Amino acid sequence: MKPTSLIAIVLVLLLAIFGGGVYAYNTYSKNKVAKESYSRLVRDYSFISGAKDAKVTVVEFFDPACPACVQISPVVEKLPDRYPAQVRVVYRALALPSHKGSEVVLSLLEAAKEQGKYKEALSLFNSRYMSWYANNQLNVFIAWGILEQAGVDGVKAKEFLDANQAQIDERLRQNMEDSAQLNVQGTPTFFVNDKQVKTSELIKEIEAAIAEAYK
Repeated sequence: MKPTSLIAIVLVLLLAIFGGGVYAYNTYSKNKVAKESYSRLVRDYSFISGAKDAKVTVVEFFDPACPACVQISPVVEKLPDRYPAQVRVVYRALALPSHKGSEVVLSLLEAAKEQGKYKEALSLFNSRYMSWYANNQLNVFIAWGILEQAGVDGVKAKEFLDANQAQIDERLRQNMEDSAQLNVQGTPTFFVNDKQVKTSELIKEIEAAIAEAYK
């Protein structure tokens, strides 16, 4: 074999190895970014409604004292029923400084989740929004009453909050950090399979994601 031919073969092999390395690195980088993005969207403590193996994940960043969140809540609540096998909803709670007292309601929701009543409690807080939150002020007594009307044992809820408030505060802090990293500008903000979407186009984006995931 001529030296020039041997050199050409070596160069081709080196280019192939280099190209494979670049491809592997790019794939690794993309997977790493995807995993980091997913962890920002879904935490292990997040409340999830719907089929666990659904291929379409809807994440809502919400504040219970946010009027727009309350307005869209009937649509969000019904998503797992509307798409029982295809869609799951992940709730990410934000205690925004503009809504005084919402952190208290979010703590109550954590107590409800401990007793398996998160969805019931959130639905009742949404439907009775005007009774527990008026003029940007929380009525804590009414809020506790709503919690118990949702089927939550008030005594056990108080015991849970006394023992776990620090952990709840840390989860709310983590939610705020995640929302900032994901460029969430306000509530409600929705993501459909990692893609931030407009509230007005939520159903359209969900159905497009379903069509893609269940070809």
